[in-house]
Amino acid sequence: MKNRPGLVWFLALVVIITSCKKSTYTYPANPLTNYFLPLQVGKYAIYRLDSVNFYYYGQLDTVSSYLAKDSVEKTSMDNSGRPIWLVTRYLSDTLGTSWVTSQTYTVTPSVQTLEVVENNLRFIKLAFPMDEGFSWTGNTYLPDNPYQDFFTYSDDANVSMGLWNYSYQKVNTPISLSGKTYDSTVTVSQINDSINVPILIDTAFASRTYWSETYAKHIGLVYRHTEMWEYQPPTPNGTQQAYKIGFQMTMKLLDHN
Repeated sequence: MKNRPGLVWFLALVVIITSCKKSTYTYPANPLTNYFLPLQVGKYAIYRLDSVNFYYYGQLDTVSSYLAKDSVEKTSMDNSGRPIWLVTRYLSDTLGTSWVTSQTYTVTPSVQTLEVVENNLRFIKLAFPMDEGFSWTGNTYLPDNPYQDFFTYSDDANVSMGLWNYSYQKVNTPISLSGKTYDSTVTVSQINDSINVPILIDTAFASRTYWSETYAKHIGLVYRHTEMWEYQPPTPNGTQQAYKIGFQMTMKLLDHN
């Protein structure tokens, strides 16, 4: 085959032009931070938190109600130069008598994602673009069975949380909650799976895995409902009673600044 230097130089030029071509990215006019707790020191949100925990093989159901206050405390930078915001959660009784520190978590926003690290678990709470039906793997950084220190699940939906597909629903939708109306909200559906629910056959396994969060523009989280539990039926020989294990929780926004 004859050497064709002209063709070689042409192909090299194409490669150079292609590799040097700049990729363009349009920064969103409505950034993800618009739908999260305002990331400014001193900002806070107060919630009514109601939870049910199934302990001791379902023989003990603990129902708890609190006020939860998420307060932006300080900011810093990570190793990549991205801003990190530290949020402290305080708990009180439902009368707000006194507040005690419950936990801290961090928020790291970027153009394309908004990440929250809570109890050493990293979630991608919001992702760009905020369009109806857009989905992403929000738990991709989670290990298998992340709640194994608290509950022993057998249901795959609970164990393999890293596979959950988050998706946007009801984008830019007004809602009324606790006597207040929020003009623009978006709901993030993380998972909605169930087996034998409601439990109509008490001799069969049942489980419920549900996680949904609703965010209001310029306010942040206004509603969260979570159910992660499973029901184990009694053994045929009667050596083990039926039981539930897991938890369910609801958070509703009451106040913010």
